[in-house]
Amino acid sequence: MKKGKYLLLTVTAAALLAAIPFQAFASRDTENRSPVGSIGLNVSSSIHVGDESSDVDVSLDFGDCDISNVDVINEPSGKWVDKDKPKLEVTLEADDDYYFKSGYAKKNVTLSGDSATVTSIKRKGDEELRVVITLKALKGTSSDYSLDVDEAEWDQMDGVAEWNGSEDAKYYELRVYRDEKFLSTVKPGKETKYNLGRYLTQAGTYTFDVRAVYSDSRHGEWQTSDSFTITAEQAQEIQKTLVFKEAGSGPAAGAWEQDALGYKYRNSDGSYVTNNWQQIGGVWYFFDENAYCKTNTWVFWNGKWYYLDVNGAMLVNTTTPDGKQVGEDGALL
Repeated sequence: MKKGKYLLLTVTAAALLAAIPFQAFASRDTENRSPVGSIGLNVSSSIHVGDESSDVDVSLDFGDCDISNVDVINEPSGKWVDKDKPKLEVTLEADDDYYFKSGYAKKNVTLSGDSATVTSIKRKGDEELRVVITLKALKGTSSDYSLDVDEAEWDQMDGVAEWNGSEDAKYYELRVYRDEKFLSTVKPGKETKYNLGRYLTQAGTYTFDVRAVYSDSRHGEWQTSDSFTITAEQAQEIQKTLVFKEAGSGPAAGAWEQDALGYKYRNSDGSYVTNNWQQIGGVWYFFDENAYCKTNTWVFWNGKWYYLDVNGAMLVNTTTPDGKQVGEDGALL
Protein backbone atom coordinates (compact mmCIF):
# COMPACT_ATOMS: atom_id res chain seq x y z
CA MET A 1 0.00 0.00 0.00
CA LYS A 2 2.76 2.33 0.83
CA LYS A 3 4.53 1.36 -2.34
CA GLY A 4 1.50 2.26 -4.42
CA LYS A 5 1.29 5.73 -2.93
CA TYR A 6 4.94 6.27 -3.66
CA LEU A 7 4.53 5.36 -7.31
CA LEU A 8 1.53 7.67 -7.65
CA LEU A 9 3.42 10.55 -6.17
CA THR A 10 6.40 9.83 -8.39
CA VAL A 11 4.29 9.83 -11.56
CA THR A 12 2.50 13.02 -10.56
CA ALA A 13 5.76 14.76 -9.81
CA ALA A 14 7.21 13.66 -13.14
CA ALA A 15 4.20 15.03 -14.98
CA LEU A 16 4.54 18.37 -13.25
CA LEU A 17 8.24 18.52 -14.03
CA ALA A 18 7.57 17.71 -17.69
CA ALA A 19 5.09 20.57 -17.97
CA ILE A 20 7.37 23.20 -16.51
CA PRO A 21 9.75 23.56 -19.49
CA PHE A 22 6.88 24.16 -21.95
CA GLN A 23 5.26 26.78 -19.76
CA ALA A 24 8.60 28.45 -19.24
CA PHE A 25 9.28 28.38 -23.01
CA ALA A 26 5.94 29.99 -23.78
CA SER A 27 6.63 32.68 -21.24
CA ARG A 28 10.10 33.31 -22.61
CA ASP A 29 8.70 33.62 -26.18
CA THR A 30 6.76 36.73 -25.14
CA GLU A 31 9.32 38.01 -22.72
CA ASN A 32 12.25 37.69 -25.12
CA ARG A 33 10.61 39.53 -28.04
CA SER A 34 10.13 43.28 -28.16
CA PRO A 35 7.36 45.20 -29.96
CA VAL A 36 8.39 47.03 -33.11
CA GLY A 37 8.45 50.76 -32.42
CA SER A 38 8.48 53.60 -34.94
CA ILE A 39 9.23 52.88 -38.59
CA GLY A 40 10.65 55.22 -41.22
CA LEU A 41 10.06 54.59 -44.92
CA ASN A 42 11.60 56.47 -47.83
CA VAL A 43 9.44 56.63 -50.98
CA SER A 44 10.89 57.36 -54.41
CA SER A 45 8.48 57.28 -57.36
CA SER A 46 9.32 57.52 -61.06
CA ILE A 47 5.67 57.39 -62.15
CA HIS A 48 4.75 60.22 -64.52
CA VAL A 49 1.71 61.16 -66.55
CA GLY A 50 1.71 59.14 -69.74
CA ASP A 51 3.66 56.20 -68.28
CA GLU A 52 2.35 52.67 -68.65
CA SER A 53 4.81 51.29 -66.09
CA SER A 54 4.82 51.81 -62.31
CA ASP A 55 8.40 52.30 -61.14
CA VAL A 56 8.45 52.93 -57.39
CA ASP A 57 11.15 52.26 -54.78
CA VAL A 58 10.55 52.08 -51.02
CA SER A 59 13.44 51.70 -48.59
CA LEU A 60 13.66 51.43 -44.80
CA ASP A 61 15.05 54.49 -43.03
CA PHE A 62 14.74 52.98 -39.56
CA GLY A 63 12.77 50.37 -37.62
CA ASP A 64 13.04 46.80 -36.36
CA CYS A 65 11.70 45.17 -39.50
CA ASP A 66 12.46 44.52 -43.17
CA ILE A 67 10.57 45.29 -46.38
CA SER A 68 9.56 42.05 -48.06
CA ASN A 69 7.37 43.38 -50.88
CA VAL A 70 6.11 46.56 -52.57
CA ASP A 71 3.06 46.54 -54.86
CA VAL A 72 1.30 49.33 -56.77
CA ILE A 73 -2.31 48.36 -56.14
CA ASN A 74 -4.16 50.76 -58.47
CA GLU A 75 -2.25 50.46 -61.73
CA PRO A 76 -4.31 51.75 -64.68
CA SER A 77 -5.22 49.50 -67.59
CA GLY A 78 -3.52 51.99 -69.89
CA LYS A 79 -1.49 55.08 -69.04
CA TRP A 80 -1.24 57.10 -65.86
CA VAL A 81 -3.12 60.36 -66.37
CA ASP A 82 -3.28 63.77 -64.76
CA LYS A 83 -4.56 63.76 -61.15
CA ASP A 84 -4.09 60.00 -60.67
CA LYS A 85 -2.88 59.08 -57.16
CA PRO A 86 -0.74 55.91 -57.18
CA LYS A 87 -1.29 53.64 -54.17
CA LEU A 88 1.39 51.32 -52.78
CA GLU A 89 1.09 48.37 -50.43
CA VAL A 90 4.33 47.85 -48.52
CA THR A 91 4.70 44.53 -46.69
CA LEU A 92 6.94 44.61 -43.60
CA GLU A 93 8.26 41.62 -41.64
CA ALA A 94 9.40 42.00 -38.03
CA ASP A 95 13.05 41.28 -37.24
CA ASP A 96 14.00 38.28 -35.11
CA ASP A 97 13.07 38.89 -31.47
CA TYR A 98 10.53 41.57 -32.51
CA TYR A 99 6.80 41.52 -33.19
CA PHE A 100 4.04 43.89 -34.29
CA LYS A 101 1.74 44.43 -31.38
CA SER A 102 -2.02 44.64 -31.75
CA GLY A 103 -3.27 48.14 -32.51
CA TYR A 104 -0.13 49.28 -34.32
CA ALA A 105 -1.08 52.77 -35.56
CA LYS A 106 -0.46 54.84 -38.70
CA LYS A 107 1.19 57.53 -36.59
CA ASN A 108 4.05 55.10 -35.94
CA VAL A 109 5.07 55.18 -39.62
CA THR A 110 7.03 58.20 -40.84
CA LEU A 111 7.47 58.86 -44.56
CA SER A 112 10.29 60.69 -46.30
CA GLY A 113 11.23 61.29 -49.92
CA ASP A 114 8.38 61.95 -52.34
CA SER A 115 5.19 63.50 -51.00
CA ALA A 116 2.91 60.72 -49.76
CA THR A 117 0.47 59.77 -47.00
CA VAL A 118 -0.04 56.60 -44.97
CA THR A 119 -3.62 55.64 -45.86
CA SER A 120 -4.09 52.46 -43.83
CA ILE A 121 -2.30 49.75 -41.85
CA LYS A 122 -3.25 46.07 -41.56
CA ARG A 123 -1.58 43.64 -39.16
CA LYS A 124 -1.24 40.04 -40.37
CA GLY A 125 -0.40 38.11 -37.24
CA ASP A 126 2.35 39.54 -35.08
CA GLU A 127 5.17 39.19 -37.61
CA GLU A 128 3.75 40.98 -40.68
CA LEU A 129 2.42 44.49 -41.26
CA ARG A 130 0.96 45.85 -44.51
CA VAL A 131 1.13 49.61 -45.00
CA VAL A 132 -0.88 51.33 -47.76
CA ILE A 133 0.70 54.57 -48.98
CA THR A 134 -0.98 57.07 -51.32
CA LEU A 135 1.29 59.26 -53.42
CA LYS A 136 0.58 62.86 -54.33
CA ALA A 137 -1.65 63.34 -57.38
CA LEU A 138 0.26 63.25 -60.65
CA LYS A 139 0.58 66.54 -62.47
CA GLY A 140 1.34 66.48 -66.15
CA THR A 141 2.71 69.07 -68.54
CA SER A 142 1.96 69.51 -72.22
CA SER A 143 5.11 67.58 -73.04
CA ASP A 144 3.63 64.50 -71.35
CA TYR A 145 0.94 64.22 -74.02
CA SER A 146 0.71 63.72 -77.75
CA LEU A 147 -1.22 66.87 -78.71
CA ASP A 148 -0.06 67.55 -82.26
CA VAL A 149 -2.57 68.00 -85.10
CA ASP A 150 -1.84 68.38 -88.80
CA GLU A 151 -3.37 68.47 -92.28
CA ALA A 152 -6.04 71.01 -91.32
CA GLU A 153 -8.12 71.56 -94.44
CA TRP A 154 -11.58 72.35 -95.81
CA ASP A 155 -14.04 70.12 -97.54
CA GLN A 156 -14.89 72.81 -100.07
CA MET A 157 -18.20 71.24 -101.02
CA ASP A 158 -19.99 72.15 -97.78
CA GLY A 159 -17.59 74.04 -95.50
CA VAL A 160 -16.60 71.13 -93.26
CA ALA A 161 -13.28 71.54 -91.43
CA GLU A 162 -11.14 68.40 -91.16
CA TRP A 163 -7.80 67.57 -89.54
CA ASN A 164 -5.66 64.68 -88.31
CA GLY A 165 -6.17 64.32 -84.59
CA SER A 166 -3.89 63.48 -81.68
CA GLU A 167 -3.80 60.47 -79.38
CA ASP A 168 -4.32 62.25 -76.07
CA ALA A 169 -6.80 64.99 -77.01
CA LYS A 170 -9.83 65.29 -74.75
CA TYR A 171 -11.35 67.73 -77.25
CA TYR A 172 -10.38 70.15 -80.01
CA GLU A 173 -10.64 73.91 -80.22
CA LEU A 174 -11.16 75.87 -83.44
CA ARG A 175 -10.89 79.55 -84.32
CA VAL A 176 -12.64 80.71 -87.47
CA TYR A 177 -11.49 83.67 -89.60
CA ARG A 178 -12.86 85.52 -92.61
CA ASP A 179 -10.40 87.65 -94.58
CA GLU A 180 -7.97 87.23 -91.65
CA LYS A 181 -10.49 88.69 -89.16
CA PHE A 182 -11.51 86.57 -86.17
CA LEU A 183 -15.13 85.37 -86.19
CA SER A 184 -15.59 82.83 -83.41
CA THR A 185 -14.19 80.03 -81.27
CA VAL A 186 -15.71 76.55 -81.49
CA LYS A 187 -15.12 73.46 -79.33
CA PRO A 188 -16.33 70.46 -81.35
CA GLY A 189 -15.63 67.69 -78.86
CA LYS A 190 -13.37 64.79 -79.87
CA GLU A 191 -14.43 64.61 -83.52
CA THR A 192 -11.76 65.46 -86.10
CA LYS A 193 -14.18 67.20 -88.42
CA TYR A 194 -16.72 69.94 -87.91
CA ASN A 195 -19.21 71.74 -90.14
CA LEU A 196 -18.31 75.44 -90.07
CA GLY A 197 -21.07 76.29 -92.56
CA ARG A 198 -22.88 78.53 -90.06
CA TYR A 199 -19.94 80.94 -90.18
CA LEU A 200 -19.72 81.10 -93.98
CA THR A 201 -22.39 83.76 -94.27
CA GLN A 202 -20.89 86.02 -96.93
CA ALA A 203 -18.30 86.19 -99.65
CA GLY A 204 -14.70 86.05 -98.47
CA THR A 205 -11.67 83.91 -97.79
CA TYR A 206 -12.06 81.66 -94.75
CA THR A 207 -9.45 79.86 -92.66
CA PHE A 208 -9.50 78.11 -89.33
CA ASP A 209 -6.96 77.28 -86.64
CA VAL A 210 -7.25 74.05 -84.69
CA ARG A 211 -5.46 72.64 -81.65
CA ALA A 212 -5.79 69.59 -79.43
CA VAL A 213 -6.65 70.16 -75.77
CA TYR A 214 -6.09 67.86 -72.81
CA SER A 215 -7.06 70.39 -70.12
CA ASP A 216 -7.35 74.16 -69.73
CA SER A 217 -3.61 74.41 -69.07
CA ARG A 218 -2.40 71.62 -71.39
CA HIS A 219 -2.88 71.90 -75.11
CA GLY A 220 -1.01 71.60 -78.38
CA GLU A 221 0.06 74.27 -80.84
CA TRP A 222 -2.39 75.91 -83.23
CA GLN A 223 -2.41 74.46 -86.75
CA THR A 224 -3.67 76.75 -89.54
CA SER A 225 -5.79 75.36 -92.35
CA ASP A 226 -5.65 76.05 -96.04
CA SER A 227 -7.92 78.86 -97.26
CA PHE A 228 -11.46 78.51 -98.59
CA THR A 229 -12.73 81.33 -100.80
CA ILE A 230 -16.45 81.56 -101.58
CA THR A 231 -18.75 83.91 -103.47
CA ALA A 232 -21.93 85.45 -102.11
CA GLU A 233 -23.95 82.89 -104.07
CA GLN A 234 -21.98 80.01 -102.57
CA ALA A 235 -22.44 81.43 -99.07
CA GLN A 236 -26.18 81.64 -99.64
CA GLU A 237 -26.33 78.05 -100.83
CA ILE A 238 -24.36 76.86 -97.78
CA GLN A 239 -26.80 78.67 -95.49
CA LYS A 240 -29.81 77.09 -97.18
CA THR A 241 -28.32 73.65 -96.66
CA LEU A 242 -27.50 74.48 -93.04
CA VAL A 243 -31.04 75.67 -92.26
CA PHE A 244 -32.40 72.39 -93.61
CA LYS A 245 -30.09 70.40 -91.34
CA GLU A 246 -30.56 72.49 -88.19
CA ALA A 247 -34.35 72.25 -88.58
CA GLY A 248 -34.02 68.55 -87.82
CA SER A 249 -34.34 67.09 -91.30
CA GLY A 250 -30.70 66.11 -91.52
CA PRO A 251 -27.95 64.61 -89.39
CA ALA A 252 -26.81 67.92 -87.92
CA ALA A 253 -29.89 68.41 -85.69
CA GLY A 254 -29.00 69.08 -82.03
CA ALA A 255 -30.84 69.64 -78.75
CA TRP A 256 -31.45 72.39 -76.20
CA GLU A 257 -30.03 71.90 -72.70
CA GLN A 258 -31.04 73.79 -69.56
CA ASP A 259 -29.23 74.30 -66.26
CA ALA A 260 -29.37 76.83 -63.44
CA LEU A 261 -27.69 79.50 -65.59
CA GLY A 262 -29.81 79.22 -68.71
CA TYR A 263 -30.05 77.41 -72.02
CA LYS A 264 -27.38 75.99 -74.31
CA TYR A 265 -27.72 74.33 -77.69
CA ARG A 266 -25.72 71.14 -78.06
CA ASN A 267 -25.01 70.26 -81.68
CA SER A 268 -25.23 66.67 -82.84
CA ASP A 269 -21.44 66.33 -82.68
CA GLY A 270 -21.33 67.49 -79.05
CA SER A 271 -20.08 71.02 -79.77
CA TYR A 272 -21.45 74.36 -78.56
CA VAL A 273 -21.34 77.74 -80.32
CA THR A 274 -19.72 80.55 -78.31
CA ASN A 275 -19.64 84.30 -78.96
CA ASN A 276 -21.62 83.94 -82.15
CA TRP A 277 -24.96 83.49 -83.85
CA GLN A 278 -26.53 80.16 -84.68
CA GLN A 279 -29.62 79.55 -86.78
CA ILE A 280 -31.83 76.81 -85.34
CA GLY A 281 -35.07 75.85 -87.01
CA GLY A 282 -34.93 78.99 -89.14
CA VAL A 283 -34.54 81.29 -86.09
CA TRP A 284 -31.35 83.14 -85.17
CA TYR A 285 -30.01 82.95 -81.61
CA PHE A 286 -26.91 84.45 -80.03
CA PHE A 287 -24.71 82.48 -77.60
CA ASP A 288 -22.27 84.12 -75.18
CA GLU A 289 -18.70 83.14 -74.29
CA ASN A 290 -19.98 80.32 -72.09
CA ALA A 291 -22.35 79.02 -74.79
CA TYR A 292 -25.51 80.31 -73.05
CA CYS A 293 -28.31 81.73 -75.18
CA LYS A 294 -28.80 85.45 -74.52
CA THR A 295 -32.36 86.66 -73.92
CA ASN A 296 -34.24 89.96 -73.42
CA THR A 297 -31.31 92.04 -74.56
CA TRP A 298 -29.66 93.93 -77.37
CA VAL A 299 -26.58 92.48 -79.06
CA PHE A 300 -24.07 94.63 -80.94
CA TRP A 301 -22.62 92.72 -83.89
CA ASN A 302 -20.54 93.95 -86.82
CA GLY A 303 -21.57 97.55 -86.26
CA LYS A 304 -25.30 96.90 -85.86
CA TRP A 305 -27.71 96.29 -82.99
CA TYR A 306 -30.04 93.27 -82.82
CA TYR A 307 -32.72 92.43 -80.26
CA LEU A 308 -33.30 88.99 -78.70
CA ASP A 309 -36.69 88.26 -77.17
CA VAL A 310 -37.60 86.36 -73.99
CA ASN A 311 -36.83 83.04 -75.72
CA GLY A 312 -33.60 84.29 -77.26
CA ALA A 313 -34.99 84.57 -80.80
CA MET A 314 -33.79 87.52 -82.88
CA LEU A 315 -36.71 89.82 -83.71
CA VAL A 316 -37.26 90.88 -87.33
CA ASN A 317 -39.64 93.39 -88.98
CA THR A 318 -41.20 94.46 -85.68
CA THR A 319 -41.10 96.79 -82.71
CA THR A 320 -38.94 95.76 -79.76
CA PRO A 321 -40.23 95.90 -76.15
CA ASP A 322 -38.42 99.22 -75.64
CA GLY A 323 -40.10 100.79 -78.69
CA LYS A 324 -37.34 100.47 -81.29
CA GLN A 325 -37.83 99.27 -84.86
CA VAL A 326 -35.85 96.42 -86.39
CA GLY A 327 -35.79 95.56 -90.07
CA GLU A 328 -36.02 92.43 -92.17
CA ASP A 329 -32.47 91.43 -91.25
CA GLY A 330 -33.12 92.09 -87.54
CA ALA A 331 -30.87 95.15 -87.39
CA LEU A 332 -31.97 98.33 -85.60
CA LEU A 333 -33.36 100.87 -88.06
